[in-house]
Amino acid sequence: MQSDLIGIVALGVCSLAAGCASAPPPATRAARVEQVQCDSSGTAQEALVRSTKVLSVQPLYSHIISGKTAEQRVDGATLLVRPPQGVNAEQMTRILQCHSARVLLGQVNRDAVRNDPYWLPDSWVNIQVTPESGNFAVTVSTDTVHDGLQVLGHANQYADDHTLAAEPELP
Repeated sequence: MQSDLIGIVALGVCSLAAGCASAPPPATRAARVEQVQCDSSGTAQEALVRSTKVLSVQPLYSHIISGKTAEQRVDGATLLVRPPQGVNAEQMTRILQCHSARVLLGQVNRDAVRNDPYWLPDSWVNIQVTPESGNFAVTVSTDTVHDGLQVLGHANQYADDHTLAAEPELP
């Protein structure tokens, strides 16, 4: 009986350790993305990140249910942006993921894009771009509420710097 209990506890500890250790460190993930997904067009990609026009920013929430309580947690942000000429959603995802990896690895100047929402120091961000009503929805998510709030803050400030006028100016 006692050996069964020890075996169960040992299995639980091993499972917990494996679950905690399953995600590689951010720099390792960034190096892998850079190696597998990125090409030599870094300068053009950085220009695209600097020139992106933002229509809106929305917080990205996850719904957590614990027992009889439920709460919403901020996981990041969704930026609605104008699609760059000749770039589809899959290409935009790749460009932003490469940008994120290169900045995290120190291959790109961290200050090149003010309030850059596509990376965090010492953290990995997940980026996915999908078409939405003729524009792109860029979802930037993280693994912690702290990082999610940072991404949301950067996204709002980035949008202030890269906003697209909602109404054209009259002559």
